[in-house]
Amino acid sequence: MAKKKVTVVSALAATALLAGCAQTIVPGMGIEATDGWGGREDITIEVTAAHNGAEVPATITVYQDQMSFDGNQAEFEGEAFYKLTYDNLADLSDSQIRVSVTAEDPEAEVTCAIKGTGYSLEEGDHVNHANEADGTGSATCVLNID
Repeated sequence: MAKKKVTVVSALAATALLAGCAQTIVPGMGIEATDGWGGREDITIEVTAAHNGAEVPATITVYQDQMSFDGNQAEFEGEAFYKLTYDNLADLSDSQIRVSVTAEDPEAEVTCAIKGTGYSLEEGDHVNHANEADGTGSATCVLNID
């Protein structure tokens, strides 16, 4: 009898664990080039890559909850802005957006900044979340969406 209880408890625990980890990419998730920081309800990314004052080629890669998605990479040179696209902002609730920037030149100075200004998951919420990072050759910044 004890063996049956352990098996049932183990099966329930495994099911709960898998259900809790079942993340999916939100509909419409992507990135598109833009010319600046964007406005209310925009999640915007700025990336730079330079070596000895000269702009260098680099790649930006965006992940939602540690997952890759179609169109999550773009190549740029020097400085660029990207806007995160999605069908419904509320679908991103409790998600993490991670941005990685990698320069072709491993000695390049690289920066990554991500900002969600004024986005609201519920009417009346006004928040300003931002994260910035820099590094040599690569940098990673993260935005946790409440």
